[in-house]
Amino acid sequence: PEAAIRVMEEELNSPCTEEIAAFDKFIEFASQGDWDVVVFDTAPTGHTLRLLELPVDWSKQIDVKVFASVETAAADDVAKQRFGQVIEMMSDPAQSTFAFVMIPESTPVLEAWRAAQELGTVGVKPGLAVANMVIPAEQADTPFVRARRAMQEKYLAEIRERFDVPVVPIPLLEGEVHGLDMLTKLGELLYGEQVTA
Repeated sequence: PEAAIRVMEEELNSPCTEEIAAFDKFIEFASQGDWDVVVFDTAPTGHTLRLLELPVDWSKQIDVKVFASVETAAADDVAKQRFGQVIEMMSDPAQSTFAFVMIPESTPVLEAWRAAQELGTVGVKPGLAVANMVIPAEQADTPFVRARRAMQEKYLAEIRERFDVPVVPIPLLEGEVHGLDMLTKLGELLYGEQVTA
């Protein structure tokens, strides 16, 4: 019927539909228990906060399904429960770590700090700050690179001051992080040699 089509169009046009779809895949991985670590990489802005507030939007979307069958309603209840469990897990520092990754420059540091403040409003505190693309001191061998390194050192100090968590500097790598070899290398830089992909 026409009314059902309008409701479906409204649901598909909802600002959180895409986030719910992506987050549902994350929930699938996080709730399986097959993995030691599940990484959910998201933008360091209000986007992350919105994901943590999704149970409210999710509930509204499910409640709007006035034309749902009994089977669909039961499936929605199960999905809603899984969703809530994963949100609870993400809010528990014993089970989850929020790591803010930023390059040591003014705008990225400020954006990450603002996102950390926003997450604090829903009870989530960062556990780690990662300074990405840090020029290694031994590579600062020209006036230009030395100036960039000095600028980065200033913002590394600001990261340490703003975020009261461990700060892990990741050096500027020779290429983009793509593929298993580069992910393994990045894991070793973050967590030490025990990481295997």
